[in-house]
Amino acid sequence: MVFLVLGGLVAVLAAAFLVLAAIVYRRLFRPATPTFLDDFAFTPWEFQVNYEDVDLLTADGIAFGAWFFRQSGSPQVIVISPGHKSRRESLLGIAVALWRKGFNVLVYSYRGMPGSDRAVVTMGVREVQELEAAIAFARRRVRGARIGLLGYSMGAVVSLLGAAGDPSVEALVLDSPFSDLRRVIRENIRRYTLLPGAPFVAAVGLWMRLRHGVRIAESSPISVLSGLEPRPVFFIHGGADAITSVHHSRQLHDAYRGPREIWVVQGAPHTGTYFQDRQLYLERVAGFFARNLGLKASGQLRLVEDDDEEVS
Repeated sequence: MVFLVLGGLVAVLAAAFLVLAAIVYRRLFRPATPTFLDDFAFTPWEFQVNYEDVDLLTADGIAFGAWFFRQSGSPQVIVISPGHKSRRESLLGIAVALWRKGFNVLVYSYRGMPGSDRAVVTMGVREVQELEAAIAFARRRVRGARIGLLGYSMGAVVSLLGAAGDPSVEALVLDSPFSDLRRVIRENIRRYTLLPGAPFVAAVGLWMRLRHGVRIAESSPISVLSGLEPRPVFFIHGGADAITSVHHSRQLHDAYRGPREIWVVQGAPHTGTYFQDRQLYLERVAGFFARNLGLKASGQLRLVEDDDEEVS
């Protein structure tokens, strides 16, 4: 009788473990399900700006969509990478604002998102190929392009991983990055279930390796951080981020040996700093890129000097 009870308990625990591991996999790695609302999103047309709708192709054969905002005569290009399971529509505000400041801007959607080929989400491991294709397009279209990268959440990780392998990228703004994927998964599992996260990370990592050939350990910005040196990096993070704690940006900032700045905004949630004060956010980001990409200040560009660390 005791063995039956113990066997039943083990079976229940094993089933619960598998269910939770499946939930983690679904939420992180399964692409968003298409809906009829995908056809009713905003485009740059609503902003009445000149833009080009671009179809690009990654090295592994994934087609994805991008919008290119051109500034004639300006070599500065900012490539913006969206967050986890996000798309270019979510970045229209900052994209158009930076374009109006005098930058060329390229914003794109990842694989698996509406307008792109359906494919598994890899938390930056394969999405780097979208960034590489976007940068290659910018270099073809803008003579003498000076490239800066702006990324949000997973997009910040994509930007960091991509720039580590591309020394021609000159400056990066990383908003709400994680320092290591396995670590942030463990932290969130512990936060929401009070269970140790390591077994679930191991299970999901094994499934991604066997089924998709993806090593989630490769999504580790802290391990390639030195590849960015000596380029300037601006870290931005919300002090109330409950998804990726601010200590991830602090760890990256403290470990980086190149020129670096960090801006922590108290009360701001995950990738929410922009919405706390849009004008200040724009001026700080535009000012950082202007200083490091050689864009001269004009009447519409006010350069904001940044301290090494600022909390607001």
